[in-house]
Amino acid sequence: RFAKGARRALGDSGTRRIARSSIARPLRRALASGAPEGPQPVEVLGGALRGARLYVDLATEKYYWLGTHEPLVQALLERQMRAGDVVWDIGAHVGFFTVLMARQAGPEGRVYAFEPVDRNAVRLEENIDANGLHNVVICPAAVSDVSGFVAFADGATSLEGRIDQQGAMRVECVTVDSAVAAGCTPPTLMKLDVEGAEAAVIRGASLTIATFRPRMLIEIHSPEAGAEVAAAMPVAYAFADLSTRCAVEPPFPAGHYFAVPSEGVA
Repeated sequence: RFAKGARRALGDSGTRRIARSSIARPLRRALASGAPEGPQPVEVLGGALRGARLYVDLATEKYYWLGTHEPLVQALLERQMRAGDVVWDIGAHVGFFTVLMARQAGPEGRVYAFEPVDRNAVRLEENIDANGLHNVVICPAAVSDVSGFVAFADGATSLEGRIDQQGAMRVECVTVDSAVAAGCTPPTLMKLDVEGAEAAVIRGASLTIATFRPRMLIEIHSPEAGAEVAAAMPVAYAFADLSTRCAVEPPFPAGHYFAVPSEGVA
């Protein structure tokens, strides 16, 4: 109630100023210490998902509750998504961006949300249901350049799980090309957040990318991954850095990028 009242009184700009101030850290600690345990249903207080309903762990995921999670990605999706888009959300986690993209795509669009970790997929489904969305297909699988079962490792947070030969979990894995061949609607937009496996996803999507030329929102997690992404692209794409909105050439450093087929660039 306190946070919601503060957001209403200060507005988005005032809240952002406080988030950058010296009182932000002690304020976060105070809010976390009073938070109930486990995911709680909340109304998102700001950002592109303002007013949406999400199940959020208030002790560790206040960025979802406040609507401050990856604001550049939120802004990009608001600018670039079109009604009727078919989005493949690869690395959907608990659905913050799944819900946003489903709302942007509208009832005539569709979102395929790929999430291999059971506990995340459960909350992903809860968040979809909480917002009355009927245009989302949950796909309980990882995405890479192989199909079958692969080792998967937890990260420091639930956002950072990844395919890893040393991982303790076994999860199902598909390629984009195999999923399209199995009947999934080809994407007009692909969102990749796969903790360093970006190039593997692209290699497994080479036929789909070459044939359908989807726009791509890619989080690159290291310079090495950026070089691999550039090498893996099956056709020419133009990349823009979300932080500057300027065109960039490979190799790409860590960051968020929006990529479109080169022939579509004026």
